[in-house]
Amino acid sequence: MKLFYTLLILLFSLENSFAQLGGESVFPFLSLNMSSNYAALGGFVPSVDIKGVNSLTSNPALIDSLDNMSAALNYTSYVSDIKYGSILYSGKICPKTMLSGYVEFFDYGDFLLTDEAANELGNFTCKDHVFAVSSSREIFKNFRAGATMKSVFSKMETYKSNGLCFDFGLLYILENQKISFALTAMNLGFQIKTYTENTREKLPADLRFSITKMLEHAPFRFSLSAHNLQKPKLDDNFLTSFADHFIISAEILPEKAVSFKGGFNFLAHNDLYISEMSPFPGFSFGIDVRIKRFSIQYSRQCIAFGAASNMISAEIFMR
Repeated sequence: MKLFYTLLILLFSLENSFAQLGGESVFPFLSLNMSSNYAALGGFVPSVDIKGVNSLTSNPALIDSLDNMSAALNYTSYVSDIKYGSILYSGKICPKTMLSGYVEFFDYGDFLLTDEAANELGNFTCKDHVFAVSSSREIFKNFRAGATMKSVFSKMETYKSNGLCFDFGLLYILENQKISFALTAMNLGFQIKTYTENTREKLPADLRFSITKMLEHAPFRFSLSAHNLQKPKLDDNFLTSFADHFIISAEILPEKAVSFKGGFNFLAHNDLYISEMSPFPGFSFGIDVRIKRFSIQYSRQCIAFGAASNMISAEIFMR
């Protein structure tokens, strides 16, 4: 109940305190996908219940569905020299409660350091780290709640910043109809130490809602997700700006061992589309192969012409 009231208060404060749509907040890496399965679906789809600890990066309430302890390793080759990844672990601490933890790293490569006259002074690096602990619990049958606390550390040359943020998630499943609903509030928090004095910035908070439906007599699962609901982006081009809040996803689940996934992110497409030579930004796809206690996942997200993000994930279910 305390979790519910905390989530409610934070949701009401979203618009005034943390409402951002993109490119206007600090720690933007918090919005990157950490799991191949969810990256393949077009982004964060909090109502898709995929067995594995990686699910908590989309919705902390999802890990309550795990029956076993599990661990995961993720690695992404992003554009240019940017690379990032994560290590996660989860296990039960009592019959209805899961406890998880993870570490994320972001490496942006080496940069040339110059002075105002363009004299070369050497090189510098930019790196970010996130340390998180997460817990979820079954409130009543088919209704779950979860929360994640994240400590964020960022360094760009000699400039350093850190912060604290939280993810909250709810999940409700209608088993008979094979439908699930999810509501999440992500990256609610603040900077503790700013890069420079008097420049406190907002975090990339995101209010999301998602619905997923599994077909009754066919191995297909479809999802519709809405994000950045705390700040509707509506302008003169109403249809385009309205669509920017949505992600559509589809999965083919022919058997338990293999699944295929695809998604389309309207915001990514409209922001990154340049010309007919590059019609694919916003599209993503992937595969998940599960053999006994192991899962290997791969996803590819199209970013721009000649640029894509490739992610690989590995999970093990310990018992």
